[in-house]
Amino acid sequence: MSVYNFIILLSPSVLIIAALVFVAVMRYITYRERVALLEHGADLDLIVRSQRAGRQGSRGILWAGTITATCGMGLLAGLWLLGPGVWLMVGFLPLFIGLGMLGIYYVTAGSNTATHAVPPAPADEQAPQTDQPRPA
Repeated sequence: MSVYNFIILLSPSVLIIAALVFVAVMRYITYRERVALLEHGADLDLIVRSQRAGRQGSRGILWAGTITATCGMGLLAGLWLLGPGVWLMVGFLPLFIGLGMLGIYYVTAGSNTATHAVPPAPADEQAPQTDQPRPA
């Protein structure tokens, strides 16, 4: 087996592992952020509602990106049987277009959080304003 074939066979595994590590790190960062907010006295219900509002993205882009990327992978795997050549672009093109659409979905997933702002609490539930400092 040549080095070129080895790299072609190994690169999808490396990319999948890198994506899984990225997801795990992002989940850990979100967990630590949530714990820090709770330690500072934030309301758990408010935190959960604001994070759910930030996760609303366009599911159409997610589906289209997934379908396009998997079709590209299928074409690439099928055309690879013919050997390396220019015709592999037929598989690489939809693969990377689909991956770009998935990237757009995940990058813009939290961009509409400003439209889901939580209304302020009614005036009778707010604490009275005093000039005394709050205890730490």
